Amino acid sequence: MIIIRTDTIRRVLLYFILAGTMSYFAGYMHGEPMTPSPTIQKFNGLFMPISEQNSNLYFLLLPGQAVVEEDQRIKLDDEEFTQAIKETENHRIFHVRSRGGMLTHTCLDALRGQNELRYLDLSNNRLISDLACKKIAEYFPRLERLNLFNTSISNKGLIYLMDLTKLKQLHLALTKVTWDEANLFRGKMQAIAGNEDLEITAGYNKPSLLSYNLIKRLRATYQTNTYNGRVDPDFKIEILGGEVKENKKYDETDRAEDDAKKSVSGPILE
Repeated sequence: MIIIRTDTIRRVLLYFILAGTMSYFAGYMHGEPMTPSPTIQKFNGLFMPISEQNSNLYFLLLPGQAVVEEDQRIKLDDEEFTQAIKETENHRIFHVRSRGGMLTHTCLDALRGQNELRYLDLSNNRLISDLACKKIAEYFPRLERLNLFNTSISNKGLIYLMDLTKLKQLHLALTKVTWDEANLFRGKMQAIAGNEDLEITAGYNKPSLLSYNLIKRLRATYQTNTYNGRVDPDFKIEILGGEVKENKKYDETDRAEDDAKKSVSGPILE
C-alpha cells in the first residue's frame, strides 16, 4: 500500500500550476499570437503582442471582410468590431488595423479608454466621416500615426485633428481633403502645437508634405555637400549604381556657354 502525504500532493499541484502559468506567459514574452477570439477568428484576424520588449502592448489586425459559407463575403460593421474589442479582454492595444469594412464613427466608442493606442488604420472604410476625426482626437490624444485613406472625411475633419499634437504620419489620399488644406494643416500644427515631425500624403499625383524636420535635414545635407564641393576640389559624392566622378568646376563662363547651347534648341529657362 502506497501512502502519499497531503503536503506532497499540494507541492505537486503547485508545481504544475506554476509551470503552466510560466509557459502561458512565455508565449507572450516571445510574441506568439494569442488564441483568437471568435470574432477575430471569423475575420481571419490577429491579436498579439507587438514585440518581446513590449509584451504587454498588443497589435490588432481585423480585416474589413470575411468569406463565410458558399463563398459569401460579409463586411465588418460597428457591432462586430465592438464585439471583437470586448473579446480582447481589456488588454492594452497599441496598434489597430481594420481596412475595407463598413465601419463608422461608432466603432471608435469601443476603443475609448485605450490610452496606449498610437497607430490607427481605418483606410478604405468609406463610411468614416468628419465625426470620426472628432472622436479620434478626443479619445486618442497621443496618437502618432493615422491612416484615413479612401474615407469620407473632408477639410472640416482636419479642424478636429488639430488636437493630435504628437501626430507624425497622416494619410489622406482619396478623401475630400484638398492638398492646400492639408498643407495649411501641417503649417498650423507646426506653428501652434510645435509639431515639426508631421508628414502628410494627400493624394495621387500630388507631392507629399514632408515634415519640417526632414526638410531641415535635407537642406543641411545639401548645404554641407555644396560647401564641401567649393572648399575642397577633391571632394566627391558617391552616386549609387554609377561611378564616382570629380566635381566639375562651374563658373560664369560655363554658365554662359550652357545658356548659348540651350538657346539654339529651346528656351533657356526650362
